[in-house]
Amino acid sequence: MAHASEASHASAESARQQSKKARTSIRTRAVVTALVLAFAVVAASADYVVQRGDTLTKIASEYGISVAELAAANGINDPNRIIIGQQLAIPGQTITHQVERGETLREIAAEYGVTVTDIAAANGISNPNVIQVGAKLMISNSTAPTIPPAVATYTVKKGDSLAAIAARFDTTVDALAAANGITNPGVIYVGATLQLSGAGFVADPAPTSASYTVKIGDRLASIASTYGIAVSTIAAANNLSNPNVIRIGQVLTIPGAGSGWRCPVDGAKFMNDWGFPRSGGRTHQGNDLFAARGTPVYAPVSGEVTFLDGRLGGLQFWLKGDDGNTYIGTHLDTMGSPGRVSGGTKLGTVGNTGNAATTRPHLHFEIHPNHGAAANPYPTLRSHGC
Repeated sequence: MAHASEASHASAESARQQSKKARTSIRTRAVVTALVLAFAVVAASADYVVQRGDTLTKIASEYGISVAELAAANGINDPNRIIIGQQLAIPGQTITHQVERGETLREIAAEYGVTVTDIAAANGISNPNVIQVGAKLMISNSTAPTIPPAVATYTVKKGDSLAAIAARFDTTVDALAAANGITNPGVIYVGATLQLSGAGFVADPAPTSASYTVKIGDRLASIASTYGIAVSTIAAANNLSNPNVIRIGQVLTIPGAGSGWRCPVDGAKFMNDWGFPRSGGRTHQGNDLFAARGTPVYAPVSGEVTFLDGRLGGLQFWLKGDDGNTYIGTHLDTMGSPGRVSGGTKLGTVGNTGNAATTRPHLHFEIHPNHGAAANPYPTLRSHGC
């Protein structure tokens, strides 16, 4: 009986040891997996948030680049001055984006501040209109535009005031208000992301003329019709003695193509909601212009417009403006026709398509200066009396 008891004890002890080893193995695998995932996140990131004690030299050394490269990529004039919380773009870093259902290459490019051409070239995509769900796209920020000066941001917390934030970051209330299009410094919103330096972007009135490159099949009459002006007006502006003779590739000046800057939605209700937090760690990259469903949406300037239907933005327009900026409007209820438009052309109507289905009808409106990264549209909307 004694021998049986010892054998039973030994067997139980052996089982406990195996269980302990199994638990240890599971914990070890969990730790290793967590470390691998953490490393993957860091490796995929193209941005760095400045921490206490950081210097530009230290950050540059960690990423294997020069201080000059890091400063140039972020528009930093004084490499000895960076701010805690400032987000730095690390040149040459590459992000992997996995395509989700309903996404388009245009939406992905806008999200990362690069062009459709950049992504297509980096991934060997011959047709930018066709991408596969689940495909992993390599996105390099080496070509992404920067917004000078270096843009440090701060997320408003409960109890904050603009005066307290200004004092904390050694700036002024007026400077913060100007950088963020704030018309009432006494009112800021919890969760809003404030730009700590620089001036708020304001789109200038569109030019009084535009350029057009003649294509196969063009006639001066069809070009004039597109822009809504007389054939004789184009002929006179380009010294054409014979309006029936134009050459493929010829660049024509189109006088009067620009007609100033127009509010995209008449009578809309809106606030400075730029930078407000959104799901998935995103921030609001535009302003929401609220109006009744079916209210007309107009082109703010003249240019080339395209339309698409996306998972997040729903029905939307993308306007490459003659003023050098790209304008995006999403959640449309109806859309117009793609092609050449003048400022003030109706592009569609206000709705709540895409991920706005549970909200009141509105136009999510973005401005991308120089066809690059988004800038707060609020200063432009206010400047033009919207």
